Order: sequence, then structure tokens, then C-alpha cells
Amino acid sequence: MPDVYVVSSDRQSVAMERVRCLNEDIELQQILENNHDLLPGDQIKPDSPRRWMLIKREMPIPDPGTATDRFSLDFLFADQDAIPTLVECKRFADMRSRREVVGQMIEYAANGRYYWSKDMLRSYAEESSKRRNQTLDESIRKLLGPDFESSEAFFDSFVANLRDGKLRVIFFLDESPIELRSVVDFLSKQMDPTEVLLVEARQYKLNETLIVVPRLFGYTEEARKEIRSASAKEQSGRRQWDEATFFEDAQTKLGDLAMPLRALYDGLKTEEFGLYFGSGKTASFNPKAFDVSSSSPISVYSNGWLTFKFGDLPIRFRPLLESMAANDLGLKVPADPKYPTFYVNEWANKVEAIVKGLVRIIEEYRASGNQSAS
Repeated sequence: MPDVYVVSSDRQSVAMERVRCLNEDIELQQILENNHDLLPGDQIKPDSPRRWMLIKREMPIPDPGTATDRFSLDFLFADQDAIPTLVECKRFADMRSRREVVGQMIEYAANGRYYWSKDMLRSYAEESSKRRNQTLDESIRKLLGPDFESSEAFFDSFVANLRDGKLRVIFFLDESPIELRSVVDFLSKQMDPTEVLLVEARQYKLNETLIVVPRLFGYTEEARKEIRSASAKEQSGRRQWDEATFFEDAQTKLGDLAMPLRALYDGLKTEEFGLYFGSGKTASFNPKAFDVSSSSPISVYSNGWLTFKFGDLPIRFRPLLESMAANDLGLKVPADPKYPTFYVNEWANKVEAIVKGLVRIIEEYRASGNQSAS
């Protein structure tokens, strides 16, 4: 019986045509590769919806007997907490979706955690980012937002979660057999800290338009309570930083390398910037000139990273900042950058030039009459 209807302006309803998946590659894998949010992150963790970054489609799985690649996982994703997320696609009509796929996925998870190295994972993620016309840092920054530290730190966490079995297994089908839903329900209660989930991507046709409706299975209300509790603990790890706590954290992480951060902060403080501290897991300070933009041109993190925030600024301001970074500071800015990031040893001797450069380009922007409150 159809379960999706189109209601016209005269309140008449027409049942949409249900579409059965015939080609797994085209009708499941390709649409998921192009639309990661078909893994419904808001259903998986309502209090903190999951976001996704693709590590690799067709992720190789070694044979434990020979350590050579023998199998392949349909998708390996990471979420914003660096939780490895293994996804296997199956058609409802494929009889293997009943039992074989469960053993297959457990085997993949068991073997991958021992054979996937940090360098291998990083290399695959770089390739996936490149196909989306992004650098790896840009992909991770988009995933993490202000909590971005470095790609190295992200993959350290990813590998640690993988080794500890803190991962997520998702079966992705056009429709799920009751036998598989029962198995997933059982495993999801038993395999802490591994999550076992099932997503139905039911497909419907409206004229020539294909409509996909993802729905999550695998969480009981007890599990959701645990997720909310874990989320509350996670959020409690965030804090509002200030000058004292920022530099305490920087000193702990960097030692003497924290001195350029203090010099840059003091230099900006004497100029016409407002200085604002972040509330992410990693401490940051952000100079802002609100008559130019509500966004900061740079962010400085207590772990030593300085990010130029081209992607957040008015379009006409970006070339001025790009020119300053490349020409005045001599930094290697990638082509078409959005959030290039540089470690403290790359800019420690350029603090005065950073302050003067920011003041100069803001004055130039104001003088041009191109002010924007964007």
C-alpha cells in the first residue's frame, strides 16, 4: 500500500508511485555518494545532528589470512566526532540483505580496524575531497566548523576510535526485510560502543522526479536516552574561553611557541579591532571590525594554528586578504582558498606584518566605500 501522497490545492490526494531498486550501484550507491545526508544525521542523533565526510567509496578490506585486499566496503564516512561510519548498500530484492550482509559487515569492521592505517585513510580522504573540488583541510573544516584543529589531529582521533571499536555500522537499503530489522535491533543493544543501524531509503516517483525518503531503524527509546545523556556530557566539554584561559591553554600545548600568539593578540589589541574568544573545544581568539564584516578575517587557536577565513568574508574583501597573506607574509596560499591554515612556526616571525597588514586592508576597504555588514 502506498504511504506517500501528493495533496493538490483542492485538497485531493494522489498516491505516489513506489519505485523498487533494480540497480544497486545507480539507485543506491550513486545517490548516497552525491547526497551524504541521505544518512539521516538528525534521526541518528537529534540533539547534535551528524554531519558526514566521505573517506572513500569502495574501501578495500584486507583478507586476514593474507593481508591483501580481498573485499570492499561500499562507503567509509567520518562524522564530526571522527567516528568511523561503515555503510553497506543492498537492494531489498537481494536475498543477501537478509543474513549474509550482517556477517559481512561485522567482518569488515573487525578487519578494517586492524589494517586501515592513518596514512592510508588520509590519502583516501584527500582523493575524495579532490573529487569535490576541495582540499582535505577544507573538507574537515566544513565538517567540524570552529572545532577544527588540524587534519592530523582529526585522523589521530579517527584511528583511535577505530582501534577502540567506537564506530558506526549502517545498512542502507531501499526497503528492509523484517529479519534484518530484528537483527539490527538486537545488535544495537549489545554492541556498545559500536552502533548498528539500518536506514531505509524508500524511493517514489512523481512524474519524472525521483523522491527519496530516508528513515532510521535501530534505536529504541532507551538508546535515545543514552544518546541524549552522552550528548549532554559532550556539550559540557565546551566552554567559553577568555584571555586568561586561552593563554593558559596555549602555554600548556605550545610552551615557548605560545609567545607569538601573545604578541599577535597584544598587537591587535592596540589597534581598532574588537577581540572575541570562541566557545569551541579548542580555544580561539578572533579580531573583528564590524563595519567591514561580522566575521573575523582570521582566527587564532591555542594549539598554534592561524586560519585565514576567506570563505566567511565579503567577496570584495577576500582578494585584499589573499594578497596580504601571499605577498606581504609570503605564505603559500592554495588556489581558490576558503580557509587556509598555517601552524605557528610558519608565521611566528610575521606577527608585526600580520597586524599592519590587517589594519591596512581594512582601511583600504573602508576608503573604497565597499563596507558591508555581511
